[in-house]
Amino acid sequence: MFSNLLDNPKAFRHLVEDLPVGIYIVDQDRRIRFWNHAAERLTGRLSHEVVGHFLEDVVQVCDRRGNRLSGENCPVTRTLSQRQPQQCNAFSLHKSGHRTAVRIRTRPMLEYGDVIGGATVLFEEAFVQREESSGPSLYGCLDLTTGIPSRRLTRAVLNECIAGAEESHTGFGLLRIRLLGLDEFRAKHGPQSVAPFLRTAAHTLRNSLDAENFLGCWGENEFLAVLTSASPMMVAMTADILWNLLSHSEVLWWGDRFLIEAEVAYTVARAGKDVESLLQEMKPAHVSTGNAAATGTAGDSRPSRG
Repeated sequence: MFSNLLDNPKAFRHLVEDLPVGIYIVDQDRRIRFWNHAAERLTGRLSHEVVGHFLEDVVQVCDRRGNRLSGENCPVTRTLSQRQPQQCNAFSLHKSGHRTAVRIRTRPMLEYGDVIGGATVLFEEAFVQREESSGPSLYGCLDLTTGIPSRRLTRAVLNECIAGAEESHTGFGLLRIRLLGLDEFRAKHGPQSVAPFLRTAAHTLRNSLDAENFLGCWGENEFLAVLTSASPMMVAMTADILWNLLSHSEVLWWGDRFLIEAEVAYTVARAGKDVESLLQEMKPAHVSTGNAAATGTAGDSRPSRG
């Protein structure tokens, strides 16, 4: 039966289509020639939307600093030019606007005479996220807009972590993420207008944090992340990474694209602290300045068009 499958191109194609890992193929001109179902799920882009298009017009990935992996920094470009496999971790831009951590592996496709005909790309989620909505214990404790733990549950988790720090004399990292410009946007367009911004930000944050870290809602436009690491350097680095990834996430709202604007503050919690004192001693990962409506960077008081 296995040999019959290999001899049947149609059946073999269906097999590759249904593999749980994202797979796409580009030719030597970097046009997409194949795009499987897992690639559709990971990017939000259907096969008929991307096949035949140039890779740069479809796939947008960046590093932890938000720098786009294009040109010579693109693993597909290096595979086509160097004829060597490549592997890297990156953050892919989903069609809905949030970023997802992915692991990318590329392989050259050689034709007769060792002529390179294109490249095969495999990609999958780099982090396996917790199913926070599973189990009866979280029933009624998840925020309806974002799907992540509500403020009530977040405070309970934070208090539990503080109590644990008292007992073990160890600390933990704490991040406070606040989205900018949503109060004005809400006042102008109505209460439900900010829901896409909150969902996109929550998805980007959840997909960018390791599974052992906690993410929950805090204020109306705020999130808290509790990190297992108590290293000041690692906590500050995580805050910087999240700010960069949020700044390179987008929201599509009534035909217009807006960049997410946020500020991230951080601290390392030690024994003897309570919630209020931790929030007061936080340091900003970035100080927002400038006019985001004109530049597309953080700092303006309203969502900016990308």
